[in-house]
Amino acid sequence: MDGILFYWFSWIVWVIVMFFIPKTVPYRFDFLFHLLAVMLLAGYKLEISLLSMHVSGLYLFLILCVYIRKQSIFKIMELISGCLIVTLAYASFQLFSLLDPIWLIINPSYLLCLFLNYLILLLFKNWKHRLFALLIGLIMGDIIYSVLLVYHSFPYVALAFAWHDDAALILGANVLWRMLELVGQYVYSASQSRFLAKQRKENFNQ
Repeated sequence: MDGILFYWFSWIVWVIVMFFIPKTVPYRFDFLFHLLAVMLLAGYKLEISLLSMHVSGLYLFLILCVYIRKQSIFKIMELISGCLIVTLAYASFQLFSLLDPIWLIINPSYLLCLFLNYLILLLFKNWKHRLFALLIGLIMGDIIYSVLLVYHSFPYVALAFAWHDDAALILGANVLWRMLELVGQYVYSASQSRFLAKQRKENFNQ
Protein backbone atom coordinates (compact mmCIF):
# COMPACT_ATOMS: atom_id res chain seq x y z
CA MET A 1 0.00 0.00 0.00
CA ASP A 2 1.44 3.36 -1.07
CA GLY A 3 2.31 5.70 1.78
CA ILE A 4 3.06 3.06 4.42
CA LEU A 5 6.83 3.47 4.16
CA PHE A 6 6.52 7.26 4.34
CA TYR A 7 4.33 7.26 7.46
CA TRP A 8 6.42 4.55 9.09
CA PHE A 9 9.68 6.45 8.62
CA SER A 10 8.09 9.77 9.54
CA TRP A 11 6.69 8.54 12.85
CA ILE A 12 10.00 6.85 13.76
CA VAL A 13 11.88 10.09 13.10
CA TRP A 14 9.28 12.14 14.98
CA VAL A 15 9.49 9.90 18.07
CA ILE A 16 13.31 9.93 18.02
CA VAL A 17 13.49 13.72 17.73
CA MET A 18 10.70 14.26 20.27
CA PHE A 19 11.97 12.01 23.06
CA PHE A 20 15.70 11.56 22.46
CA ILE A 21 16.90 14.91 21.10
CA PRO A 22 17.51 17.63 23.75
CA LYS A 23 15.22 20.64 23.68
CA THR A 24 18.23 22.94 23.40
CA VAL A 25 18.99 21.70 19.87
CA PRO A 26 18.20 24.53 17.36
CA TYR A 27 15.13 24.11 15.14
CA ARG A 28 13.97 21.01 17.02
CA PHE A 29 10.43 22.31 17.52
CA ASP A 30 10.29 23.64 13.95
CA PHE A 31 11.30 20.24 12.58
CA LEU A 32 8.64 18.43 14.64
CA PHE A 33 5.95 20.89 13.55
CA HIS A 34 6.83 20.70 9.86
CA LEU A 35 7.05 16.91 9.91
CA LEU A 36 3.57 16.65 11.44
CA ALA A 37 2.26 19.18 8.89
CA VAL A 38 3.69 17.14 6.00
CA MET A 39 2.11 13.94 7.34
CA LEU A 40 -1.24 15.73 7.70
CA LEU A 41 -1.17 17.43 4.29
CA ALA A 42 -0.07 14.29 2.45
CA GLY A 43 -3.68 13.17 2.18
CA TYR A 44 -4.94 16.35 0.45
CA LYS A 45 -4.79 17.07 -3.27
CA LEU A 46 -4.71 20.31 -5.20
CA GLU A 47 -6.23 20.57 -8.68
CA ILE A 48 -4.68 23.14 -11.04
CA SER A 49 -6.33 22.86 -14.45
CA LEU A 50 -5.40 19.35 -15.66
CA LEU A 51 -2.57 19.02 -13.15
CA SER A 52 -3.22 17.27 -9.84
CA MET A 53 -0.78 17.11 -6.94
CA HIS A 54 -0.68 16.49 -3.20
CA VAL A 55 -0.33 19.56 -0.99
CA SER A 56 2.46 18.21 1.24
CA GLY A 57 5.06 18.52 -1.51
CA LEU A 58 4.23 22.17 -2.12
CA TYR A 59 4.36 22.85 1.61
CA LEU A 60 7.82 21.27 1.80
CA PHE A 61 8.98 23.33 -1.16
CA LEU A 62 7.87 26.60 0.44
CA ILE A 63 9.39 25.76 3.83
CA LEU A 64 12.73 24.83 2.31
CA CYS A 65 12.80 28.05 0.29
CA VAL A 66 12.13 30.06 3.47
CA TYR A 67 14.97 28.38 5.37
CA ILE A 68 17.49 28.83 2.57
CA ARG A 69 16.98 32.59 2.25
CA LYS A 70 19.67 33.28 4.89
CA GLN A 71 22.41 31.67 2.79
CA SER A 72 24.85 33.73 0.75
CA ILE A 73 24.18 34.42 -2.92
CA PHE A 74 26.97 32.05 -3.94
CA LYS A 75 25.54 29.22 -1.80
CA ILE A 76 22.02 29.85 -3.12
CA MET A 77 23.23 29.67 -6.72
CA GLU A 78 25.16 26.50 -5.93
CA LEU A 79 22.08 24.91 -4.34
CA ILE A 80 19.83 25.96 -7.23
CA SER A 81 22.24 24.40 -9.72
CA GLY A 82 22.32 21.16 -7.70
CA CYS A 83 18.53 21.13 -7.43
CA LEU A 84 18.18 21.50 -11.20
CA ILE A 85 20.55 18.59 -11.79
CA VAL A 86 18.63 16.36 -9.35
CA THR A 87 15.32 17.48 -10.91
CA LEU A 88 16.41 16.53 -14.41
CA ALA A 89 17.93 13.27 -13.17
CA TYR A 90 14.70 12.27 -11.39
CA ALA A 91 12.44 13.16 -14.31
CA SER A 92 14.76 11.39 -16.78
CA PHE A 93 14.85 8.24 -14.66
CA GLN A 94 11.06 8.17 -14.37
CA LEU A 95 10.66 8.60 -18.13
CA PHE A 96 13.24 5.89 -18.73
CA SER A 97 11.42 3.48 -16.39
CA LEU A 98 8.13 4.26 -18.15
CA LEU A 99 9.35 3.97 -21.76
CA ASP A 100 11.88 1.16 -21.41
CA PRO A 101 11.26 -0.74 -18.14
CA ILE A 102 12.87 -3.96 -19.36
CA TRP A 103 16.31 -2.61 -18.40
CA LEU A 104 15.31 -2.16 -14.76
CA ILE A 105 16.48 -5.47 -13.34
CA ILE A 106 15.51 -4.61 -9.74
CA ASN A 107 12.84 -2.47 -8.10
CA PRO A 108 12.91 1.02 -9.72
CA SER A 109 12.64 2.67 -6.30
CA TYR A 110 15.88 1.01 -5.16
CA LEU A 111 17.66 1.95 -8.38
CA LEU A 112 16.42 5.54 -8.06
CA CYS A 113 17.64 5.64 -4.45
CA LEU A 114 21.13 4.47 -5.42
CA PHE A 115 21.31 6.73 -8.47
CA LEU A 116 20.23 9.96 -6.77
CA ASN A 117 22.28 9.41 -3.63
CA TYR A 118 25.41 8.73 -5.68
CA LEU A 119 24.69 11.85 -7.72
CA ILE A 120 24.17 14.04 -4.66
CA LEU A 121 27.41 12.79 -3.09
CA LEU A 122 29.24 14.02 -6.19
CA LEU A 123 27.54 17.42 -6.05
CA PHE A 124 27.74 18.40 -2.36
CA LYS A 125 29.99 17.82 0.63
CA ASN A 126 27.69 19.41 3.21
CA TRP A 127 25.06 16.85 4.28
CA LYS A 128 22.43 19.54 4.93
CA HIS A 129 22.84 20.81 1.38
CA ARG A 130 22.50 17.23 0.16
CA LEU A 131 19.15 16.81 1.90
CA PHE A 132 17.91 20.17 0.65
CA ALA A 133 18.89 19.50 -2.97
CA LEU A 134 17.42 16.01 -2.83
CA LEU A 135 14.07 17.21 -1.52
CA ILE A 136 13.73 20.14 -3.92
CA GLY A 137 14.91 18.00 -6.82
CA LEU A 138 12.43 15.24 -6.00
CA ILE A 139 9.55 17.72 -5.75
CA MET A 140 10.35 19.60 -8.94
CA GLY A 141 11.24 16.41 -10.82
CA ASP A 142 7.90 14.78 -10.05
CA ILE A 143 6.01 17.93 -11.05
CA ILE A 144 7.89 18.08 -14.37
CA TYR A 145 7.23 14.37 -14.92
CA SER A 146 3.54 14.95 -14.18
CA VAL A 147 3.36 17.88 -16.62
CA LEU A 148 4.91 15.76 -19.38
CA LEU A 149 2.44 12.93 -18.81
CA VAL A 150 -0.58 15.23 -18.62
CA TYR A 151 0.57 17.00 -21.80
CA HIS A 152 0.44 13.62 -23.57
CA SER A 153 -2.97 12.82 -22.01
CA PHE A 154 -1.71 10.30 -19.43
CA PRO A 155 -3.38 10.71 -16.01
CA TYR A 156 -0.88 11.15 -13.20
CA VAL A 157 -1.05 12.65 -9.70
CA ALA A 158 2.15 14.46 -8.76
CA LEU A 159 3.68 14.09 -5.27
CA ALA A 160 1.37 11.17 -4.48
CA PHE A 161 1.90 8.58 -1.73
CA ALA A 162 4.19 6.52 -4.00
CA TRP A 163 6.39 9.60 -4.36
CA HIS A 164 6.39 10.06 -0.58
CA ASP A 165 7.61 6.46 -0.18
CA ASP A 166 10.43 7.01 -2.67
CA ALA A 167 11.39 10.29 -0.99
CA ALA A 168 11.47 8.64 2.45
CA LEU A 169 13.63 5.80 1.10
CA ILE A 170 16.07 8.17 -0.63
CA LEU A 171 16.39 10.53 2.35
CA GLY A 172 16.71 7.60 4.75
CA ALA A 173 19.57 6.17 2.68
CA ASN A 174 21.25 9.58 2.64
CA VAL A 175 21.00 9.91 6.44
CA LEU A 176 22.36 6.36 6.81
CA TRP A 177 25.34 7.30 4.63
CA ARG A 178 25.92 10.37 6.80
CA MET A 179 25.95 8.17 9.91
CA LEU A 180 28.52 5.90 8.26
CA GLU A 181 30.63 8.97 7.47
CA LEU A 182 30.52 10.04 11.13
CA VAL A 183 31.45 6.53 12.29
CA GLY A 184 34.35 6.51 9.84
CA GLN A 185 35.54 9.91 11.07
CA TYR A 186 35.32 8.75 14.69
CA VAL A 187 37.28 5.54 13.99
CA TYR A 188 39.92 7.50 12.07
CA SER A 189 40.35 10.14 14.80
CA ALA A 190 40.47 7.45 17.51
CA SER A 191 43.13 5.48 15.62
CA GLN A 192 45.13 8.66 14.97
CA SER A 193 45.07 9.68 18.62
CA ARG A 194 46.09 6.16 19.68
CA PHE A 195 48.94 6.17 17.16
CA LEU A 196 50.15 9.59 18.35
CA ALA A 197 49.98 8.48 21.97
CA LYS A 198 52.02 5.38 21.12
CA GLN A 199 54.59 7.52 19.31
CA ARG A 200 54.92 9.87 22.29
CA LYS A 201 55.41 6.91 24.60
CA GLU A 202 58.13 5.44 22.38
CA ASN A 203 59.89 8.82 22.11
CA PHE A 204 59.73 9.21 25.89
CA ASN A 205 61.26 5.76 26.45
CA GLN A 206 64.09 6.59 24.08
